[in-house]
Amino acid sequence: MDERAGVYQFVSIGELAETTTQLLSLGLQYKTRLGGRTRVSTQSGLEQMEQVILQQARDYLAEVREGFVLSVKSSQVADRAELHFLIERVLLDWAALSKELGLAPERDERDDAREAAPAPNLERVRQQLLAYSMAVVALGHLPNLPSEQITFPYSYSNPPTYADIPKPDSAGEVLWRIEELEQMVWQLMSGDLQTLVERRYGALRRTYGFFETSALLASRETERFGVKKLQQPLAFF
Repeated sequence: MDERAGVYQFVSIGELAETTTQLLSLGLQYKTRLGGRTRVSTQSGLEQMEQVILQQARDYLAEVREGFVLSVKSSQVADRAELHFLIERVLLDWAALSKELGLAPERDERDDAREAAPAPNLERVRQQLLAYSMAVVALGHLPNLPSEQITFPYSYSNPPTYADIPKPDSAGEVLWRIEELEQMVWQLMSGDLQTLVERRYGALRRTYGFFETSALLASRETERFGVKKLQQPLAFF
């Protein structure tokens, strides 16, 4: 991946995060209620577009997970229980991923053929590591997001804050947060948003905050890169 390709992948991830945040914000405002707040509408007319955007978010999170698998080292894990958790979750993933990317060693006698074979698909590896790096930065910055930049509709604090959401401080916690994001996006695609507000409020808020933080950080860095933003905000009308 050359420098220009990396910048534009960075920008595209930021735009996806922003679109996902807007989608969730509109859905929460128009299709849910919490406490005494009244639901405005149960139909948005955007269901097909919602599925497309959320599928793109799932694809991005799959790259984040694969980037995590490529990055994690046993030397980073101090706790035996956490190491066991990572072995169960990661090593099986790594076996499949390394084979798919062409990184797994071949155990045959055709040494000459191996030397003449094409190099592994390092382009995809770089994409996964960039996706993972952006996700980790967003998870770390999430508790520090200024209140004026928080748009989650159902914040209990005034002014709103994400300060109660802890930063992941170990490989196991990072993986747990990635899995929660994957699960929540899948539930957003297949479930009722009102049910998620009522039963998975914490996970929904953390997911919303992750995409919101990702979008804001990417937007800030995009301006530094001098890349013009083409995307228009989502709107119902």
